[in-house]
Amino acid sequence: LLGAAAAALAFRALRPEEGRPAFELAGYSPLLGTRCFAEFIGTFVLVLTVGLCVTLQSPSTALAAGAALASMVYALGTVSGAHFNPAVTLAVVLGGRGRCSPGDGVAYVLTQATAGALAGLTYAQFHAAGPHSE
Repeated sequence: LLGAAAAALAFRALRPEEGRPAFELAGYSPLLGTRCFAEFIGTFVLVLTVGLCVTLQSPSTALAAGAALASMVYALGTVSGAHFNPAVTLAVVLGGRGRCSPGDGVAYVLTQATAGALAGLTYAQFHAAGPHSE
């Protein structure tokens, strides 16, 4: 029940335009905070998925990572561009197509680094208590 409530709150935070009439959405662009939250969620889920698969020595790490990435890109791509990786963000900023300003790029990279670190700490707790702990 708590997971469903958290998902509903995250949806409302990431998709504030849902439920509004189409005429109100002309020129709508998510705020930087919303875009950074999307990057945080996507990066956290991706890093946590890979970390847990490695911790559990899963033979399907690549499949799980690909599924997590595809899901996050589908769900959050229209919110933030779905970079989920500082190298991708740097490439988009340096690409010069106006899809991500340098200031937004810095915010994205800081958000992605924070999300990756928190996901690392989370799966480290699983590793410490997991089946392969000493």
